[in-house]
Amino acid sequence: MKFPSCEFDDAVAALCHGTINEEELADLHGLLCVDSGARDEYLWRVEVHGELASGKLNFDNLSECEEVDASAKIYPISDSIVPRVEKRRYLPMRVAAAILILIVLGGGMLIRYGFQIFPAKSEVVAQFTGLQDCRWMVSTTRVSSGDPIHIGQRIELLSGSADVEFESGARMTVLGPSILVPLSNNSVFLMQGQARLMAETPDSKGFKLETPNSMFVDIGTAFTAKVTPDGLNRVNVSEGEVDVVLEGIKSPPRLRIGETLYIEPGERRVMTRIEPGDGTASFRFPNIAPPSSDDYADQVFGHAGIRVVQGQLRKYPGQNAPETLLLDGMGQSNQDSPRSSAFFNHHSGGSFLIDLGQSISVTKVNSYSWHQNERNEEHRQRATQKFTLYGFSGDQLPDMELLPHRGGWTRIARVNTDAFFEVDEPLERPAQQACSITAAHGEIGRFRYLLWEVNGGTFFSEFDVYGSP
Repeated sequence: MKFPSCEFDDAVAALCHGTINEEELADLHGLLCVDSGARDEYLWRVEVHGELASGKLNFDNLSECEEVDASAKIYPISDSIVPRVEKRRYLPMRVAAAILILIVLGGGMLIRYGFQIFPAKSEVVAQFTGLQDCRWMVSTTRVSSGDPIHIGQRIELLSGSADVEFESGARMTVLGPSILVPLSNNSVFLMQGQARLMAETPDSKGFKLETPNSMFVDIGTAFTAKVTPDGLNRVNVSEGEVDVVLEGIKSPPRLRIGETLYIEPGERRVMTRIEPGDGTASFRFPNIAPPSSDDYADQVFGHAGIRVVQGQLRKYPGQNAPETLLLDGMGQSNQDSPRSSAFFNHHSGGSFLIDLGQSISVTKVNSYSWHQNERNEEHRQRATQKFTLYGFSGDQLPDMELLPHRGGWTRIARVNTDAFFEVDEPLERPAQQACSITAAHGEIGRFRYLLWEVNGGTFFSEFDVYGSP
């Protein structure tokens, strides 16, 4: 199988719809192992298919969907064109697609842990202690509270939640859809899904939760780990501390209570840290530095330029290009300062493009926002940061009419601070926020251009880009 080709299109479509045969699956897996371009295209198509099939995207008129690629054989799903039973098939098929992604991205870890290579009568290391509305991916699965769990036993939960207690005393709640495999009486491999861990006993200290691209080690704590179908990892510490162990890092980052970290799939292990600020013009954060005039992109050095390539910024009398505020090394002077913020009209969003002048080794990218309406304390909507960051290394800018993945851009990180802070009520949203994107070791990548695809009308105050030629 080659990419691009009709065979590739057919295989991906068949996998997404659950009709792929073993030979096609083997050929597709072989291609994804060696072709990074095919992997990027595959990940994008599975993501689109998931959004469509979940009902998050809906199209009343197919003729209006200019961005749907007929060659991809992925079409909008609505009740008028697809029976309801097709929607119900979505979760198992998405899990199947996710497994293939993780086989490719996980560096062989699924080959070691993901399949039943352990003896059927292996050591018992845990037991089910509670089941809430559980449905299993294999419909014939029968599980009861008190049932033992063996090393290497795959737990494949489609929906609901299952409580598990390990022999070490560690307690875990698994939320469907999830797939995980116990590795010992104090460790587990989470292939996909979400699990909450509580390790309070002496024997459970040091509990290890492994994922396809990271490992979280308990330091007497409670934390939640999540692995999305396309390989994005998230860990959130609710008590104590957690070490984030990544390949190639001698000193793993340690997260403390209230801290959260995202880890993108891929060799770079791009990490995203998001933190609330102190709500003052000093822009103080627990770990992230305040806005800086010492970064490579700051306007004082003359290396970089910024412009809007999509959407329209709000301008005030006397303002020529408010986007230049993002490279001036300063944050806003107060919580409701539209004149010292760069934000898109009507919460519609748009895109910022930074040209660094030449391809450089980018090591860190920080973004800052601050907004709280002076008359309405709950109105912090424009503090939220929702964007996808892309990079491009060539000197010739790609066709900006194309979607980034079609134009050759590298997706660096995805940011949604509302999801990060788990905002349910307006007052839960921090008014001042910072996002710091780094790699597990070394550079994020070599890029000349950085593209922020922004969703919403965030009051951005500064973009700091660190690196060197």
